[in-house]
Amino acid sequence: MSPYGRTGQLIRLNLRRDRFRILMWIILLAALMTSVAWKFEGIYGTQSEINAIKGTLASPGIVAMFGAFSFTGKVTTAEIFANEMLLFMALIQVVMNLALSVHATRYEEDLGITELVRAHAVGTDAPLAAAAIELVIVNGFLGILYSLGLTAANMPGATIEGNWLIGLGLANTGLLFGILGLLTAQLADHSSSATGLAYSLFGLSYLARMITDVQHPRLTWWSPLGWVEKLAPYNHPNWTPIWLSLLLALVLAELAVLANNHRDLGAGAITTRPGRRNASVFLRGPISLIWRRQRNVIIGWIVGIIIFGIAYGTVFNTIGDILKTNPTMQQVFGTAMVHEANHKVLLSFTSLLAIVMAAVAVIPGMQLILKLHSDETRGWLEALYARPLSRTRLLFSYVGTAFVTSTLAYVGGLAGIVVMGDASLKHVQDGISASEFWQGVWAQLPEIWVFLALSVLLIGCWPRLKALSWFYLALGFISVYMGSLLKLPDWVKNLAPSGWMPRVPQHDVNWTTFSWMVALAIVLVIIGWIGYRRRDLHMS
Repeated sequence: MSPYGRTGQLIRLNLRRDRFRILMWIILLAALMTSVAWKFEGIYGTQSEINAIKGTLASPGIVAMFGAFSFTGKVTTAEIFANEMLLFMALIQVVMNLALSVHATRYEEDLGITELVRAHAVGTDAPLAAAAIELVIVNGFLGILYSLGLTAANMPGATIEGNWLIGLGLANTGLLFGILGLLTAQLADHSSSATGLAYSLFGLSYLARMITDVQHPRLTWWSPLGWVEKLAPYNHPNWTPIWLSLLLALVLAELAVLANNHRDLGAGAITTRPGRRNASVFLRGPISLIWRRQRNVIIGWIVGIIIFGIAYGTVFNTIGDILKTNPTMQQVFGTAMVHEANHKVLLSFTSLLAIVMAAVAVIPGMQLILKLHSDETRGWLEALYARPLSRTRLLFSYVGTAFVTSTLAYVGGLAGIVVMGDASLKHVQDGISASEFWQGVWAQLPEIWVFLALSVLLIGCWPRLKALSWFYLALGFISVYMGSLLKLPDWVKNLAPSGWMPRVPQHDVNWTTFSWMVALAIVLVIIGWIGYRRRDLHMS
């Protein structure tokens, strides 16, 4: 039989299996892109509004977040839209593709489903090919919806070619990283490791894009994530990034097939180091067991977020140096006033980054908490519950590890921003002080704890609704990341914990808000604990 035998049947099975997950992603992404496009003329429809936001988008801080775009001639609403939305939508689409690709390959293999499929007359490469074609179908359909939605929105300055360039550009970016997920699924020996490796490479691409955008925009071509910025759909349409994405996706797909053909089923192409012959004396409780199983993921997330923070800190000297853009400032206002202005700029930038860093730091903790239910449904906890182990102890072993992981990740990430940022400055007095750093820490910790506590509540009382944790976190991230540029109303920003505390260290910590947020997190954890003790366990 051909290595790709029965691929068509597996494609149909994959689409049927993932239909609800795919439908939710398509509705979310297509609706987000189209609704923003329809609203954009009302936000930036006049030339004065465009001129005002054009200067903001050219500032180094916004360039670090959204990418570097060049404006020539009379700037239109469509060009501002492309500047704000291209990279943002690309980030979300990459997350979708990594989730779909790892779930369709390594996750299914971990559950033993791939072994059952391969026991029939199915080609050795058919499951991998089916997953790849599923990604092509999903991204292609999304790209078409993007293009049609933008055409229907009919923004001033938009063109048919530009609309389709955006749609196909985002589709190819998502597909590229989806194929990358298929490759890491062949290299790693577990779905968590495959996901961690894929996100590490994704993070490196994002950091390379950010640093080059701020300091040397021409070098952004070396980051695959930066290619989407080079489309220039409504200015000088450039189809080169699409061909580059397709070419690299084909190379990665070939590498994935090669790795799949040179490994055993259930193993990874990268061999795992064998464990000790005798167990350590520390492996005597659920906490140590969780650490043993998840230590690589935990360490990877913490180190990755710290590196993420350090990379943002490297642009401090570019962002907080007003003299570079206006050398006469010192002569007019004096040295002290200029340094104070630099400090204010860095405070504003750090305040935004602190909220974004907090949202990222929630992810590993939330994964650990939700893993309690997945371990439960897979039957991995049956051996533990067969021993004299209470539900309370096991629950708080997962929850405690999650809270510590997210807290350390956030503190490390913010420390990376501040320490590296201050070290990169020519004038030390412009930087973030130790007291301002700790204010930033205390301001965002309650936000992290509330998000994690909500996950505990859902796992304890309504485990089938655990996906709401991710949607709520996404809402908080979008309201912070895009809220100001899209001029979202305050009530939208306040729907998630990320909008409850004023931006610190730009402002002082509101200790009243801090107190009731901590109290809310404790109440949610207690309710989740009570629910977990009383509900039926979902054993396999």
